[in-house]
Amino acid sequence: MKLLLFDIDGTLIRSHGAGRETLAAALVDVFGTAGPIADYKMSGKIDNRIITDLLTAAGIASVEIEKKLPDIYHVMIEKAQAIFPTSDMAACPGVEPLLDALNGRDDALLGLVTGNINGTAPLKLAAAGIDPDQFKLGAYGSDAWERNHLPAIAMQRAADLMGRPFNGANTVVIGDTPADILCARAGKATAVAVASGWHSAKTLARYQPDYLLENLKDTQETLKILLDKNKT
Repeated sequence: MKLLLFDIDGTLIRSHGAGRETLAAALVDVFGTAGPIADYKMSGKIDNRIITDLLTAAGIASVEIEKKLPDIYHVMIEKAQAIFPTSDMAACPGVEPLLDALNGRDDALLGLVTGNINGTAPLKLAAAGIDPDQFKLGAYGSDAWERNHLPAIAMQRAADLMGRPFNGANTVVIGDTPADILCARAGKATAVAVASGWHSAKTLARYQPDYLLENLKDTQETLKILLDKNKT
């Protein structure tokens, strides 16, 4: 069985700024400022790191930020429930047919490795028309301070869920940024890069993923890659 860990933003969906809007509103509610969020590059980063960077830049002490993280998460979820359903979030090309083809297979376990916190990740997917329940586990931006730690967390959760070991040899990370490739490497997993987000295929190729796709439109070819029996 393969553990397939999907990134969300730029890989499964395009949120068209709704995530940034939600985070900004939450930070203003809790701290009175969102820091330099307008110019901050979020691609490939996890929410814990983004929140800390923004608020530190606004002059807030890290100890105060960490203390109030639960409050920020709570408000982020509230804001997301209001903002996401009215946004123009949509699935990336080929995602829905691919997930349909993977659904119910006994040789694949679907999970998430995402910078989103665990409370907003399912809300984003649902707003884009993707059923979050098909992803049986995940590792999130609220679970660690570094993205590279997330694959190991997801593998352990998969092992706990299924009662069988998961490691890099039977895990695939699918993402649209160099950070996704690097976190796959950190977990010794297969790295599948998809140029459906903010990074070109040329940029992604510099990080030497195991596979590089322009998008997920070719369902059968993508299935062959994700379920490659030679990568076990």
